[in-house]
Formats: sequence, C-alpha cells, structure tokens
Amino acid sequence: MVEIMLGDTMPWFFPMLALLLTLWIVIASIEKKPSGVEGRSGHLPSLLLRWTPPFMLAWLFLHRAVAILLADSSHMEVIQSLPESASWLERITLLLGGQGGIEIAAFAAATFAVCSHRLPAVKALGDDAAVAVRHRMMMYCALCLLLAARVLFPEQAYTASNPLPQQTTAGLPTLSHAMLPMLFALMVMFGGELFAASSIYSLDVDLANLAQKASIKCFVLIIVCLAWIATGPEAWRAWVDDPTSPTNIVVVLMVLHATVMLSLVLQPSRKIESRLLHGEQRSFALIATFACVAALMVVSVCSLLQTSPVFSKPAGANLYGFWLSTAVIGSMLLVQFMPALGFDAAPRPETWWLRAMGVFTPMIVMAMTPLGVYLLPGVWLGLAWTMVVPWMVESDVRSPSLGFIIAPMGVTTLAALTLPLLSGSVLLAAICFAFPPVCIATIGLLMHKPLAVNETS
Repeated sequence: MVEIMLGDTMPWFFPMLALLLTLWIVIASIEKKPSGVEGRSGHLPSLLLRWTPPFMLAWLFLHRAVAILLADSSHMEVIQSLPESASWLERITLLLGGQGGIEIAAFAAATFAVCSHRLPAVKALGDDAAVAVRHRMMMYCALCLLLAARVLFPEQAYTASNPLPQQTTAGLPTLSHAMLPMLFALMVMFGGELFAASSIYSLDVDLANLAQKASIKCFVLIIVCLAWIATGPEAWRAWVDDPTSPTNIVVVLMVLHATVMLSLVLQPSRKIESRLLHGEQRSFALIATFACVAALMVVSVCSLLQTSPVFSKPAGANLYGFWLSTAVIGSMLLVQFMPALGFDAAPRPETWWLRAMGVFTPMIVMAMTPLGVYLLPGVWLGLAWTMVVPWMVESDVRSPSLGFIIAPMGVTTLAALTLPLLSGSVLLAAICFAFPPVCIATIGLLMHKPLAVNETS
C-alpha cells in the first residue's frame, strides 16, 4: 500500500472538511454577537472556523505539489501520469493540469470568500455590511464546494490502487486542463459577490456598486465559459459520450448556471420588482408565473432528453424529464411558505424565493445526477419569463413593450426550444440559445418605464 496517499493515511480529512464547510452555510448564526455583548468572546473559535477550510485545502495542494515536483514514485498521480526523467515543465504541467489545479482553485475560492470583507467595494459599505457580505459569500462558496465535492475530489485521486500500476497508465495533461478549475474558481468568487448583493435586504445599505462590478465580471466569465465549451474540450466530449458519468464539466455547468441566474435574473430583479406597484391581480400573476415556468421547463427537458443516448424510448426520457422538472417546481412551491415564516424582506418575497430555488435546486439535482444538466435551458427560459409575466398580468403597471421585449422574447424562446433539436450538439446549442431570452428580459425590463397605465407601448 502506498503510504503517501492522503486518503489512506488520513481518512477523516474530507469528512472534517465537509463538516466545516457545512458550518460555513450557517456562519452568520454562529458569529452573531448577542445583544449587549461588546467583548470579543468567541473570536478565536470564529477565526478557526473561518480559516480552517482554506488551510486544509492549501495543505491538500502542497501535499500533492511536493510529491509531483519531487517525482515521488510512491504517489499515484506520479505513477499514472508522469513519465520517467520528467522535466520540471512536465511536472508543473501535471500539477496545474491535474488534480492539483482543482485543489488550488478550491483554495482560492475559499480564501476569497473569507477575506471578502476586506475588498475595497465591500469595505466601503461599513463594518456591519462588510461582515454580512462575507457571511453570504462564505455560504455560497461552501454550498458550491459541497455540491461539487463528489466530482472535484474523487476517492480514486486520494487513495492507492491495489495492485499498483507498474508503468504510466494515463497521458500527461496539458495546461489547457487548468482552464476548467480556473473558470470554476472565478465563477464561485464573483458569483458569491452577486449572491450577497441580491440576498441582503435586512441592512439599509446600497449594494449597487458591488453588484455592478460583480455583474460585469460575471458576464465576461459567462461568455468565456460558453466559448470554451463550444470549442469542444476533452472534458465536454467525455461527458457527451457518457452523460451518466459525473465529470468536471458538470461542475463547471453547475456554477455557470448559478452565475447566469445571479447576474441576469436574481440581482436585476431586485431593482425591477422594486418598481412594481401594489399589484392588482398579483395572485393571478403568481399563478401565471408558475404555469409558465412549469410548461417551459417540462417541454425543454423532455425534448432534450429524447436526444440523449441514455434513453432508447421517448417514454423513458419524458418520464425522467418530468421527475427532474418536478424536483425544481416542487421546491419553488414549497418555499412559498417562507414569507409567512418571516423571510419576506425582498420587494416580492414569493417570486424572490421562486427564483432562488431556480438557482440552487438544479445545482442540487446536478450533484445527484449528471443528467440534471438537461434542466438548465428550461430553467433559464422559465426564470427569464418570471420577470416579465408580472408586468404583463398586473393591471396597475404599464405592460412591457411588445416590439422591444415581448415579441423578441417569444421568438427567441421558441427558437431555444426548437432549433437546438436540429443541431449536432443539442445540449450545447440549447444552452447557448437559452441565453438571449434571459438577456432580453433583463435589459428590456431595466429600461422599461413603470407608468401606472395599462397599455402596451
């Protein structure tokens, strides 16, 4: 047995890391200072809770870096991928293009979240707001790492095989493989900023500057990520060949989905919905919103799954697509109780929770099954229409422009549901075609003037 492999010598390492990241999700409650307490009681435990996960991830990377750079023949990745008499360039390539690239990306994302209260745009908000932003960013980072842990940190990367391979069994990765963990880390970092900016309502603070800067960075990352996937990288081709296997591309699509929804739906809706009035026919608008989301999601995921090689018959694809859609729609319906429980700080809390579930439930589904990726185009289309439907149905606000918003969204939505089925790469085309309707809805409604006149301009 190879003694240097961390999974063999320290089997408790990853369970402890997962437990600490789980505590990050409720970090705001843990660090909440009781009223009337001015001292620093509990300061050291809070620091340990904050910094232990980044320290563990850094140690994970250094442990691998030492083994690879020294060409330690007792390390599995060295045995499997590093040729004999490897140069320093080949060692660095293996370190950054292999599992080490994922480890350093996870470390960077976690460290960024912990130190986020020191960012200039965050620090300018004041101490209380900066701490609140850090809490939300740590929560978001922990959620992303936990959902991606099964793929990013597979057991075979940290335990030795028995018997050991006698020669190199895998080719040396190229530095292009480092693109995947880099995109993951950056989208988790800047997506966390947007999550904080779109979910903090309890403090009277202007988060527009933070949201604007994060939105620009996220939009650039979205374009880069879609362009990179369109080039057909090895990770994408491997997943297309076997959509049932969880690969690193599923993790990238997971955080890509969250980044798109945070930057183009959840954050802009904060401003868009604040301009809605009291809401005549508000209940009917909510019902119409749910119906629109459900219809678009079911139609999209069922039609896309029918093109998947996993299902030999359309009935199987339709049934599986129905259950995938039910998971998302069911969570959206379930959280409608949240405003009644006091979580009602958003201008329209019922639709805020609906969209929040549209962001996070597909990520949870994708963590459970890689086929959850087929949800993304339908969720994007559905959440795009959730911003438009209230303006169309409620009678005390001006309806959106037919020529500038409704017609372009209708045409692009229809194209997103039909044209990808004619493509050789159906899922990639569906994701790309689902992006324009989201942009049209966001840009159009941000420019829309909410006059209290029920007419179509």
